[in-house]
Amino acid sequence: MRTIHLERLRVQANVGILEHELRARQLLLVSIVAELPQAPALPATDEVAAVLDYRLLRGIALEEVGRGHVNMLETLAGRIAQRVLGLDGVHRVRVRVDKPNIFPDCDGVGIEVTQRRSGD
Repeated sequence: MRTIHLERLRVQANVGILEHELRARQLLLVSIVAELPQAPALPATDEVAAVLDYRLLRGIALEEVGRGHVNMLETLAGRIAQRVLGLDGVHRVRVRVDKPNIFPDCDGVGIEVTQRRSGD
């Protein structure tokens, strides 16, 4: 089994329902964990073609953030999770989206979604 982690990708996003969130982009941190249970610990070759390229995970997150305004973090996280789950070999995905510094008395808020391929 192989697991790929993309940790705390910093993006500027149009997300939220409050007046100031509708006017300006804000920092989000996107993390993705993709599980590939059939992938061997040692790839067949030492070439990118033998693995799931983690640049795909980053690209999906950036594309979804760039699609335009979303009201809810849950929507953004769910869209990213569905797309990652569609990649070859991915049977389970966990996506976390955090809004840092949203309140003065905490480091941030976040949402995490987990999806599995049907039948798993």
